[in-house]
Amino acid sequence: MKKPERDVSMIVFTAAEVQLISSTTALALIKMVITDYYGSEELTAQEPLKVEGGGYVWKVTGSRVPKQYDRGPIEASVSKLDAAIVSLTF
Repeated sequence: MKKPERDVSMIVFTAAEVQLISSTTALALIKMVITDYYGSEELTAQEPLKVEGGGYVWKVTGSRVPKQYDRGPIEASVSKLDAAIVSLTF
């Protein structure tokens, strides 16, 4: 899949270090991704999710307690500029 090119407007926002994405938006995005890709049961298992700010990304962390041979808590980083998901791991 080809990475989309940035429009001039986003280049300006980047240069000005404008934060377009709030912690609420980052949390909602990751909840949608979990539900769409892994299912609503996984979202329930990960709740509550917490959001922390740091630098240019929001870090969203789940609270699932890992069991043997099972997923642990999700950890995702979402760009504060444009909501790009820059990491998504368990």
